[in-house]
Amino acid sequence: MSLVSPLTEVQSGEGALRRSLRELLARRETVWFLTISGLRAGHRDKILGNLWNLLDPLLFMLVYYFVFGVLFGMTGGARPARFMLYILTGVLMYRFIDSAITQSSTCIRANRGLIHEISFPKAVFPLSVVFARLYDFLWGLVVLAAFLLLAGIWPTIHFLWLPLVVALLVLLVLGLSLIVAYLGAFFADTTNVVTVVLRLLFYLSPVFYYVRERPGISRNHVFLAGYPTGRFCYFLNPFACLMESLRDAILWGTTPELGLTAYAAAVALVMCVAGFWIFCRGEGKFAKYV
Repeated sequence: MSLVSPLTEVQSGEGALRRSLRELLARRETVWFLTISGLRAGHRDKILGNLWNLLDPLLFMLVYYFVFGVLFGMTGGARPARFMLYILTGVLMYRFIDSAITQSSTCIRANRGLIHEISFPKAVFPLSVVFARLYDFLWGLVVLAAFLLLAGIWPTIHFLWLPLVVALLVLLVLGLSLIVAYLGAFFADTTNVVTVVLRLLFYLSPVFYYVRERPGISRNHVFLAGYPTGRFCYFLNPFACLMESLRDAILWGTTPELGLTAYAAAVALVMCVAGFWIFCRGEGKFAKYV
């Protein structure tokens, strides 16, 4: 019986990971094709087609503004236009997170025919899902930019933080998407569990309420105001950190809190690497289970 040292196993795992990454890069045209196909399929039977990429976030913003701003009076004394933009920013980010992760949980089983017939890196499926939803998210940012200008909020030097925040968000979502795609290949109940977790994430993220004091906002409307320990625990959620960093850059015109951004960056990088490693370790078994 041959014995393999732990160091040899680690080196072998690292070699397999690099090999999988090279194969994935070689299949970039496949990722592009699947991304375009996913975008077209999503609006194939809709009269307004891709226009829904613009209408969806606006309609959600109006609903949340009516419920939380008008009925529950959670504007915190801020101008209605600014509160609507605050909600729109959160809605755009959360919808990207929710749609990318939820669709990734079924992407392996939905393509079982290709998995059985063709040999290729299966990571192209969750990757194409994330890119397709990123396309929708970027269109939403275009709408947000237009409304910022209409509200008299002009771009500042802090807008330069936007690409970094979006890149970190994509890495974090991609890592989680790879993990749920892996789990979804073996357990059909993954989608149901993911739906519940994402619903909890919605309320644990500052989509429609304030978590930090800002000029023009009443302290009484700031969640966890005066509770530093609670605030620390709250911002263990990296999505909350990125949501606030995005608002700092484009809505409040300030530099994002470097501590929150650095923490979110570390989590995003670790999650992306871990997700890719977990997915690549299990993709050889997909054909057996799907």
